[in-house]
Amino acid sequence: MTEKILVPIDGSDGAFKALDVAVDLVRSRGGTLSLLHVVPSGSLPRGLEQWAQAEHVNSPPQWLYEQGVADALLDAATDRVRDRGADVSQTYTERGDAAEHIVDLARREKFSMVVMGTRGLSKLEGLVIGSVAHKVAHLAPCSVVSVR
Repeated sequence: MTEKILVPIDGSDGAFKALDVAVDLVRSRGGTLSLLHVVPSGSLPRGLEQWAQAEHVNSPPQWLYEQGVADALLDAATDRVRDRGADVSQTYTERGDAAEHIVDLARREKFSMVVMGTRGLSKLEGLVIGSVAHKVAHLAPCSVVSVR
């Protein structure tokens, strides 16, 4: 059975562990692998502000930072996939709520599986504040594999 797998990439260790699992699945079962980075809405992260100051970049548009971070994360993930003997068929960048975009893309592009990292929230924390993996697992139109 061939799989059409989507892997959300946020730069966390969990996301890259999930990517490794997805590569193993594609190599053993066949199929395609696509990557998604969702740029969160809101203000510029402090680390990027500090980088801009160190590089003497004065007031560049926020979207430029966000696109640069998205491109760097997706490039790093693509390199990791290739180093492990597989290929990335498509990359996507969205802006907004991560869970919403993951579910929408999985539905729209008819992915058979989403493989994603989790921060490992306790059951109580997951119930109170929710997590992206928890929301995706409940709303996605396909199988969801959460990797710690």
